Amino acid sequence: MGAFVSHLAQFYDITLINMAGSGHQVDRQIEQRFHDRHNRLGVIRRVRIGFSQAGYFLFSPTLYKTADKFLRNEPFDYLLADYGLAGAYGMRLARRHRIPLIYSSHNVEYRMYLELSKHDPRREVLAPYIYWAERAACRAAKLVVTISENDRDQYSRWISDDRIEVIPQGFDPKSANSSYVAAVEAPPMILFVGNFRSENNRIAARRIVKEIAPAVLQSRNDVKFQLIGADPPVDLRGPNVDCLGFVDDLGPYLKRANLVVAPMAFAHGMATKIVTALAFGKTILATPEGAGAISRKYRQLVVAPLEAFPCRIIELLATRPAIDRDQFSALCEEFSWSSLIARLHRRIEECCALSTEAKACGGTPWQ
Repeated sequence: MGAFVSHLAQFYDITLINMAGSGHQVDRQIEQRFHDRHNRLGVIRRVRIGFSQAGYFLFSPTLYKTADKFLRNEPFDYLLADYGLAGAYGMRLARRHRIPLIYSSHNVEYRMYLELSKHDPRREVLAPYIYWAERAACRAAKLVVTISENDRDQYSRWISDDRIEVIPQGFDPKSANSSYVAAVEAPPMILFVGNFRSENNRIAARRIVKEIAPAVLQSRNDVKFQLIGADPPVDLRGPNVDCLGFVDDLGPYLKRANLVVAPMAFAHGMATKIVTALAFGKTILATPEGAGAISRKYRQLVVAPLEAFPCRIIELLATRPAIDRDQFSALCEEFSWSSLIARLHRRIEECCALSTEAKACGGTPWQ
């Protein structure tokens, strides 16, 4: 989200209205860091609304009223609703203020809710509401931004394909790249990254602790596993397993890792952790679900079923280099933020061209 807003701010003056993170204790520190960066890169105003579970999963009147006040008092060229239920606000505000809506979806939310309902029945109750909100937002939008071709196929059932643009997850080559010296210290390090408020990440991490790590250690007792992510459950403990919780900068841990794993039972959209690990030159072992929409053309991405993970980990530690730099140029062509956002910028201008009145008023985009 930070990279997305910062890159758009190179083209537009942005007023950013958002909830304050997602309830983590570290939110204030993270918010301040992105706040400072956004100010440098063109985010002219930022308004933080207090986080609430009901507001996040259903609707926040405070968030809506704050955005509505700006739109009533100032001219804006575009309204960009980013991620999931932001579309519920976007379609209402766009209709009320007659402003072009861009709906950016990071995955097909209702399908994710149906999958998560296997582990959390509350998600099944919310799935019809999510379905309605997504479909309504797509139909109201001038442009719908999806993260994969699979998501485009879903939304094409609701709107014409020419109103959809696929912008995959990206990375900044200046900060995520393979131009560094490989760590030579022992022991071999296996890395898993994920926000542990996600049930899917908790399931994957427990699988590492209880199944994958013990099986690997029978053959390689020197291997260490690192689990990184906010709000880890207390049971993520085991021999040669370190659960570090939230870290502010993943870069040093990715550089140190010999292998990155994504043993996901299910997933949607495009995993940020995999795209970022590829950029750092890491080999990633993922399930078909964990690899998701990422092209299998990258040899760094190794796809295997869950039951094969221990054997594949041992094999990859013995055969793969700590850094694979050969496909970095191809990764940049497909995933670098500079090229992705330039394409999005063109589509915004094509689909949501400024009216003569908006140009005369000198409006600014809203997110």
